[in-house]
Amino acid sequence: MTASLLWTLCLITCVSVSFLVRGAVVRQYTCDSYFQSWCQLHNATVHMDTEVQASVFPRVRQLGFIYGSIGNFSHTFNNQLFKAGVLRVFARGTRITHLTMPSTIEQLYLRDNGLQAVEIEPRTRYTLRYLRLQMNRLRSLARFEHLTQLLELNLCDNLIEVVALDTFATMPNLRQLILCGNHIKTFGSSTAVVLLPSLTHLDLGGNFLTRLPLERWQLPQLINLSVRDNLLTALDSSLIVRRFPLLRILDASANALDCHSYHEALQTFVNRSVVHLIDRRMCSVDDAIVLDREAAGRTNGIIPEDGGTTVMVEVRHLKERIFLQQRTIQQQRMEIEQLRANLTTLMEQFDLVAGPARALDPF
Repeated sequence: MTASLLWTLCLITCVSVSFLVRGAVVRQYTCDSYFQSWCQLHNATVHMDTEVQASVFPRVRQLGFIYGSIGNFSHTFNNQLFKAGVLRVFARGTRITHLTMPSTIEQLYLRDNGLQAVEIEPRTRYTLRYLRLQMNRLRSLARFEHLTQLLELNLCDNLIEVVALDTFATMPNLRQLILCGNHIKTFGSSTAVVLLPSLTHLDLGGNFLTRLPLERWQLPQLINLSVRDNLLTALDSSLIVRRFPLLRILDASANALDCHSYHEALQTFVNRSVVHLIDRRMCSVDDAIVLDREAAGRTNGIIPEDGGTTVMVEVRHLKERIFLQQRTIQQQRMEIEQLRANLTTLMEQFDLVAGPARALDPF
């Protein structure tokens, strides 16, 4: 009798411990806070697939992870998000080193996560429309051509060195392509013409480009082009306006352009009403703002005397001030146009979501 009672108590205790262990594994996540309509989880830690399978995420359409540690954005992780009905995901500072591209997510923002690898399955149909992977450690764009539904792709501040333009030729709806702050030196060896019929914003600033293959770019809707802070020494302005007939903003600052490119750009872009920002680093004297005394005298049929030196200096200073004011106005106009482009992007994202779940970019 005593032995039977002890066996019964042992069985009850073991079952209880097993239940508690299993219960301890399951993690029911709830929203720590909200940013607009984004549900945010702070310091979530999910490493192994077994932990992911035992995790229950909030049933929301927009879910964000703030800091913590996820490690591997795996198929299992994607399935759990799908079960919760999540359509838009952002993660910041969560140390995601490997990403398995989700097929059911519409918007994915993984900023500043130390991301090193992206796995894309060629046979999968992806619905992703907005992808922002800035401030990571990506070196390759392998298989990105299978993300055919993209409207925006932001890969700024990574470690990419070579970009094949053909990668984006499969994205007919792509509007914004942001590749600034990488180590891009070339656009591959292909000579085929690349058509991006919907692209309006192209940012290649902060790279190591020495030449732009303009003859390969067919971008009929391009409005904003940035090639600032590269290694360009020549810029064919006439070819730019021919290839991009709708261009309204060009930022080519922080490049060592030669004087010929500089003066041609001034004349071309002013005549086409293009907001432009171009430095004249290699030009010792700017002929557009410095008045040549002898040329001025010949134009008026007289040679100025020494007494007219003061007047000529004042005229020169006045023209320099006008030039600097025009430059400031150009910079301000460019900033306004950039803000307008960013606002357009936010409004497009705002319109993607109906009802009370309307979204704003958490970044």
